[in-house]
Amino acid sequence: MQNKILIVDDNEVNLELITLLIQQYTKEKKIDLQVITAENGQEAIDACVHGDIDIIFMDLMMPTMNGNEATKIIKANHPHAMVIVISALGDEGRQKEMLLNGAEDYMTKPVNGPLFKSRLHNYLQLIQTRNHISHLPKTHNLFTSKVYNYHMDFFISSEADLSEFWEAFLIRLDFQRHIEDLSDFIRFIYRFGSLQLNKGYQFHIFIEEDADNFYFTLDNIQLLGSEKVNTIVQKYYKEGLFLCEANHLSFILAKTSLQEVNILVQEKVKSEEPAKVIPIMSTQKDQELQTFDILDTEELEDFEDHLLKLKSLILLMENSKLEAEDIQNLCHSLKETASILSIPNDTYVLSNALQELTHAIQDNQEYFHESSEQLFDFINAFIHDLIFWKNKIFYEGAPSVSFLNDSITSNANMLNALLQPQDNAISNEDVDDIFDF
Repeated sequence: MQNKILIVDDNEVNLELITLLIQQYTKEKKIDLQVITAENGQEAIDACVHGDIDIIFMDLMMPTMNGNEATKIIKANHPHAMVIVISALGDEGRQKEMLLNGAEDYMTKPVNGPLFKSRLHNYLQLIQTRNHISHLPKTHNLFTSKVYNYHMDFFISSEADLSEFWEAFLIRLDFQRHIEDLSDFIRFIYRFGSLQLNKGYQFHIFIEEDADNFYFTLDNIQLLGSEKVNTIVQKYYKEGLFLCEANHLSFILAKTSLQEVNILVQEKVKSEEPAKVIPIMSTQKDQELQTFDILDTEELEDFEDHLLKLKSLILLMENSKLEAEDIQNLCHSLKETASILSIPNDTYVLSNALQELTHAIQDNQEYFHESSEQLFDFINAFIHDLIFWKNKIFYEGAPSVSFLNDSITSNANMLNALLQPQDNAISNEDVDDIFDF
């Protein structure tokens, strides 16, 4: 099947140039590509409605509807279309905004011919790979065998492995933009995994994917018993869609989609009224970013100083090099940081989380010292979130002062729970404590 390419630009010369470069590429590679053009964002949206578009080369500044608005609507309704921004060198800010709205890449004007054809080749290769669905003889999840020909695999044999899984999905990888309420699910998996480990059971977490969903599968669950597993999931992850059979427990998580945008676009296509910009459902990424002056210069300097001290002290935990004096200094910096954040009303939640964590460490210093290496990933992630929050709030811009409250307080609450020494044996009554979140 021919790949279909859409070129969107209000400048006829640019349309002809990009069309010519694509024609040259097809002759060199001896392949067929279908090329269509549009002169503004609205025409691009209409073209996507009437046909499956593989690649869109999108200009930014156009009449009727600009490239940024068009990209948001197209990616909401046609997520598999690859949008490539082509714009002038002075548009770096808008280029970044379009990438945040779903564009995969950008190129600058004037277009460099050899570079364009090289990039086009790469895009076509990516599309071919992305569209290939494997029908593997064996998949891990219990829902479908039609998944992409790759998966992630976490082998969990210790709390450190479980914390690496937590950090990967909530911090290092960009899964939160693809899965709604991911934090709740990962917290559940962490608690469930802790239950497995406390029973002495090692297991895998497999992550598979198709066009619409992610599939998370845990194995080696028969040791807990299917009846208990079903009871736990139904009680502590009530909204989850899951299957439990034999030795596996699978969850299906739908990829994030903007349903309101779909409805609006469908209504717009049917309407005969003049073109209007369609309002997009408000999401955190679509909100205007701004910096906040909630701390004065001296308070901010003190805050940053204590964050640096915390980061240095926490690094000692990785190899169990933390001494009693270091723990006292750690508590002092946590306490001072909490005190600074208690001043503005908007940061009371973060201040309270820091205060509770400080008390938890002080009340369990011996256990904190003994378990510092195991706790490193968690408290390091906690401080990483605080530093990330600081950079966004005061320097780079954020949608609101509270935009990371849930993540930071959740990490603090989990650390508080981990600081309580636990026996390896877990009774049925203890399950409620593990899943108390």
